[in-house]
Amino acid sequence: MMKKINVFKFLIIICCTFFLNTAFSQRFNPFPESVGTVVFESEEDPIVKKVASPSIVILSNGDYLVSHDFDRGTSVHVSKDRGKTWNLLSRVAPLIWANIFEHNGDVYLMGTSKGWGNIVIYRSTNQGKTWSEPKDEFTGILAKGMFHTGPVPIVKHKGKIWRAYEEAFDAKNRRDFHAFAICADEDADLLQASSWKRTTSIRFDEKWINAKRPNWLEGNLVVTPEGKLVDFIRLETWAGKGVNYTIEGAAKGKPRNEIAGLIDVDEEHMKMIFKNEKRNFVHFPGAETKFTIRYDSLSKQYWTITNKISSFRNTNGRTHDGNWHQRNVLVLMSSSDLMNWTIKKKILKWGEGMHLRTWDTFGFQYVDWVFDSNDIAFVSRTSWYGFRYHDANMITFHRISDFRKSNTNMEPEDLRKYTKHPVLVAIPQANLKKDRSKIGDFDIVTRLGKGLVQNARGELKFATKDKPAKNEKQALALGRYFDVEIRNSKMKNFSVEALTYTPVTNSGNMKIKWTYSTNGLLFDPITRYLLNVENRVTDTSPEEERTLYLQVYRPLNSVSAQEGIVLRCYIVGGSEEDVMFNFMDQIVIGGRKL
Repeated sequence: MMKKINVFKFLIIICCTFFLNTAFSQRFNPFPESVGTVVFESEEDPIVKKVASPSIVILSNGDYLVSHDFDRGTSVHVSKDRGKTWNLLSRVAPLIWANIFEHNGDVYLMGTSKGWGNIVIYRSTNQGKTWSEPKDEFTGILAKGMFHTGPVPIVKHKGKIWRAYEEAFDAKNRRDFHAFAICADEDADLLQASSWKRTTSIRFDEKWINAKRPNWLEGNLVVTPEGKLVDFIRLETWAGKGVNYTIEGAAKGKPRNEIAGLIDVDEEHMKMIFKNEKRNFVHFPGAETKFTIRYDSLSKQYWTITNKISSFRNTNGRTHDGNWHQRNVLVLMSSSDLMNWTIKKKILKWGEGMHLRTWDTFGFQYVDWVFDSNDIAFVSRTSWYGFRYHDANMITFHRISDFRKSNTNMEPEDLRKYTKHPVLVAIPQANLKKDRSKIGDFDIVTRLGKGLVQNARGELKFATKDKPAKNEKQALALGRYFDVEIRNSKMKNFSVEALTYTPVTNSGNMKIKWTYSTNGLLFDPITRYLLNVENRVTDTSPEEERTLYLQVYRPLNSVSAQEGIVLRCYIVGGSEEDVMFNFMDQIVIGGRKL
């Protein structure tokens, strides 16, 4: 039983305002209406309150319901016009990672009570307006333990309703997933724990594939063409340091980062079986990210929407720029046998072909979808100027018309064109050693820390031979930073929306860290990451650093022009004898006069 503390916090919150529109528009460059509808956009700090785990169902009365995680609970939104507009219908807590579905006239949410919490299920008898409350094994707490899942689909098979989960047994190693399935009779009371049975669970053995941390999670239970039940499961195959990039073992010959697992479900003996044979590893573009698979009886095809990686590199064990960070391209795929998949068309893309890193900002992911006559209706956990691609700030709704007639030759527009920002001011590299300068109407003050000097070519060098800084705190103590202060006496406010630059160094381990301050005293971080400087002085064509998009930092949306803003850049690392660093001519600050 749950402890009866913080009762108000954990009770089901019923939203009584049916007409509360929860779409919130970015101040600059809002999500383009031409490609989808915003179901929900967080006005909260996405660093603290992330938007996640979307799921969709079309009710028998025609209502569209979308659920998603937010603020340690699940929000449910309704559309009565086939996804054109959305309103908040209800809030349910404690519940995350849930899928929403209709069964025997009622609506259900099924997930966990928290991250790695109990398996719980909620029921609504009024189309999602109010929900039951799991209190015990008779009212929706189906199992207690450390369980994991995503908004994966339920499947009905031979009179039973099935769903996939994972469990962990070590609180210090929660991502050591063991996959299993649960089922109940279709006519049973789904809130009763006794109605449900479970299979054994199975762990992915590290010996089965050469990877840094081979792991499986967020499986889809699917009925094969032969009528067998399988768990078609996301598989992480990141190549670690010192690991051969070419796949070895039973999955040999398949491309890394595009391999899904196929676990057999022995329904009679309630066992999960994985024989580590060739058929257990499926070439599946998008296998590194959660996906939903459903069967269409008209086309006699299985369909899915996944994240297609568009830039493959062997990063030699580095994790910040691993291929799996690319969730910027969505594709529609189909298969007649679950073993051979064909990309039917691209659906959404932002910066296709760019090799994105963990701190990059745009992503469409964790797609859930349903058939809607000749269409597919889907929802995405979307980062559109979120904190980073993974930490989304909105749920978006989309439609694929006449999906069975999908044409691979029809390319969607690249949404990168909607994320351009005007230049507010460009700071020449040479100006970093100047105390004061004037660029247009802007007064610029630059300051080098005591640990930096700038030579005649504009290159930054260390003033002392101290040991390299390991973080920004040590860089501050060593004076290995510079400030750029921007003011304007001829306007009231301005925005700071983007940072674009091309860093170059002769060091093999240099990183930088950007921060900002609106008072010159307290500095807030831009991303939580140290940004690797990967261009070398020997590179003939240095690659421009990915733009840092700053809209998520709300104080930068409107800066008092009189008081101004300070951007500070710390230089971390650099262990070589004669370290050099520069910005290839200039630092471009995107923004606009307000």
